[in-house]
Amino acid sequence: MRINKYSELEALEIVHIFDYYDFPLFFISKSLKSEYYLNYYIEEIQEHVDKWFFSRISNKERVNLIEQRISVVKLLNRLLKNGRLHHLFIDSLLEASEVKIVLEVVDESNFEIDSYPEEDFVVDYDYISKESLNKVNETIIDSSRFKLVFKDESNNHDIDLNLFMDLMQKFNKTYDGLLQLKNKLINERVIDANYSMNLKIDSFQPSSFGVWLKTDPFEADLFEIPERSLSSFYDLVNEVKENNGIVIEESLEVDEEYNIETIKDMKNFLKEISSNKLTFTLEAQNKSDNNEIKTVVFDKNNYSKIEVLNDILVKNSNEKSEVIEIEGILTSINIPNNKFRLTSDEYGEIQGSMSKTLRDAVKDSFDQQFKVPGKIKTQIERKIINNHLDEEYTTKNKMISFTQD
Repeated sequence: MRINKYSELEALEIVHIFDYYDFPLFFISKSLKSEYYLNYYIEEIQEHVDKWFFSRISNKERVNLIEQRISVVKLLNRLLKNGRLHHLFIDSLLEASEVKIVLEVVDESNFEIDSYPEEDFVVDYDYISKESLNKVNETIIDSSRFKLVFKDESNNHDIDLNLFMDLMQKFNKTYDGLLQLKNKLINERVIDANYSMNLKIDSFQPSSFGVWLKTDPFEADLFEIPERSLSSFYDLVNEVKENNGIVIEESLEVDEEYNIETIKDMKNFLKEISSNKLTFTLEAQNKSDNNEIKTVVFDKNNYSKIEVLNDILVKNSNEKSEVIEIEGILTSINIPNNKFRLTSDEYGEIQGSMSKTLRDAVKDSFDQQFKVPGKIKTQIERKIINNHLDEEYTTKNKMISFTQD
């Protein structure tokens, strides 16, 4: 949540008003950076102090709301479940614009069901545009049978088996990751998060090496999760092609349509396509209109666009260091190779290296020597590396001082 002060709140532009009585009761506002915020009036808690629901929402969520693809309570529940819903307290008499606003995350301890609308509903009128809002039929892609085509520059009708297996594995991993995310967004119960799908090869096509796939859910699917997940796959490829990093980041950071794992998986899949100089095509039918074919193509004109995913992975990578004090048992030390191992009740087994200063001091000293095995008190500089681009996830421990009885 980036809004912290009254001046920032006042700078937001109201772009939709759905309920109005003396003042807007339910509306969406937008920042200069096109960040959208949901505002829903709850009650006056004391004279001139009002309580609101307030949340950053994505443009996709805004569109889904005004196109009646999601109801108000369902959206509020999604925000609540993901820890994105806030109580905002506004003092209407306060004039100091640089004063911080009062925000609190809504959770089990402060949530009151009476804050919600008495009945769920969809928004049907916008007081800003003065237009009625109507339901827009969502295009649902038929995942029961769809086609992948891999074509090289010479348009060979065959493909190396190892390459085919690698491509299919990377596609399956990306699709399955999107499916798990979609299920968590649609279902409100944690128990429903273990959704599985069964992706099968239906048939091969002889030209421009293509394969027909079909998805059989392991259980009855009331929410068309595989279809919506395949739509997310289409969307993500198109967003990469359009070099639309802002939209991808919003789906990663705000509405959680994507996560770091799906960004990595898609990057690895598209990189495999580009490394082998292939053209990738995905085709499927619209479930409500079998004559409409949804197609996305990723070819040599798009190879450089993978950088948008690389940039996001770099941005979300991090290194952090901390010094921790440990009491435990030193079980192994190798000064020539600069390695140690110890165990402690709090941290379990730890292994790493000594700092240059400590190693030199131990090598040249008769008074400061290690006792193995033996009790030890030590300071460890711990560096945690999360490099999403190179998929390097390591913890490095460096002993900087120690004492032993």
